[in-house]
Amino acid sequence: MELNPPHSGHEKVVAAARKSLGGGAVVAVMSGNFVQRGEPAVFPKHARARAALDIGVDLVLELPTAYALSSSEGFARAGVALLLSTGVVQAIAFGSESGDIDALKKCAAACSSEACEEATREALTRGLSYGAARQSALEALLGGGADIMRSPNNLLGVEYLRAAERLGAAPEFICVRREPGVSATAARGELRGVENTALGVPMFPENLDIAILSRLRAMTADEWGRVRGGGDGLAERAARYCGMGGSVAEVASLIKTRRYAMSRVRRFLLCAAIGIRDDLPETPRYIRVLAANATGCALLREIAEESALPVITKPSASRLLELEAAATDLYNLGYADAAMRAGGAEWKLSPIIID
Repeated sequence: MELNPPHSGHEKVVAAARKSLGGGAVVAVMSGNFVQRGEPAVFPKHARARAALDIGVDLVLELPTAYALSSSEGFARAGVALLLSTGVVQAIAFGSESGDIDALKKCAAACSSEACEEATREALTRGLSYGAARQSALEALLGGGADIMRSPNNLLGVEYLRAAERLGAAPEFICVRREPGVSATAARGELRGVENTALGVPMFPENLDIAILSRLRAMTADEWGRVRGGGDGLAERAARYCGMGGSVAEVASLIKTRRYAMSRVRRFLLCAAIGIRDDLPETPRYIRVLAANATGCALLREIAEESALPVITKPSASRLLELEAAATDLYNLGYADAAMRAGGAEWKLSPIIID
C-alpha cells in the first residue's frame, strides 16, 4: 500500500484480507515519504501509517525509499520479500482494476516465459520503453488478454505474483477489485488549495522543485553515472538537461523520450537528488515499524522470533537508513513553515503505537 492518500479502496482491501484470514492480524507494507510514481507522498509517512491503523491495519511496516522508487518489478519484489521475511504472513492482498486473480496469474506466467522475454528484447531494439516493449510482447502472446496490463494496479498485481514465485513462496493472494471512480489520483486532486487537513499539510511535487533542482545542477558526470536506474543513456541525458528547466516537471519533460517512460524519469531524478545508487541489495535487509496497535505489537513479538531480519523501531546507522534520512530531509524542505524544514528529523522518529 502507499495510502497516498488513504481512501475507501484501501479499506476494502484491508477488510477483504481480514475476512479471508478469519479475523487474523493485518500487516501493511507502506512506502515512506516518496512513492513509486516518482513523487513525494501527499502526507508524511507517519501520518499515513496512523491512518492505516484507523482503517483496520494492525501493523505498518516501511518499504524503504530506495525500493519505493523502483520499477513496478523492483517495487513488488521488495514489498513481497519484506512481507515474507516476517515469517508469519499467510496471504497477500492487493487491489486491482480487474479484480480477476486468474487473469492476472495468466499474465504473470506469460511475463515469465522465455517467449515474452525474447519478444520484449526485440521490441526494445526498436526504441520502445521497457513497459511498452513488454506490452507489445504480451499482446503477441495473449492477444486481448494482455489489455489488463495497461492498468497500473493490474500490472503491480502481476508483479506481486511473479515476485512470490521468484522468491520460492506460494502465499494465498487476495485480489480486490478497485471501485470505479475511487482513486488516490482523484483524492490528491481534491487536496489542491487545501492548507491543512486531519493528516497535516498536503505536499505536492512542485513544493520540492528548488530543493531538487539545486541538487541536480550541482552533480558531476561521475555522480550521475552512479545513480540507480540510469542505464540506456538516461543518466547522460539527465545530466545534459537538468539545468535547462525551471521546474522538475519541465526537466523531466525535456529528458523524456519514447524509450524512457515519464514515471521512470521522475523516479530517476529523485534517486539522483537523494543519492540512491546501484550498490544496494535487491530486497530490504531490515523490518522497520511505522505504526502498530495492540494486536500488531503482539504480532511483532512473534515476528522477532520467526524472522531472519532484524526488527527495528528506531533508525540506526546503515546505508539504507542513511538514505531514508536523506529522503526525509529532502521531503521536509517542501514545507512553507521554516520550523518544519529542520534536518535530522528521521533520527528522532518513533513508531506510532496505539493500545
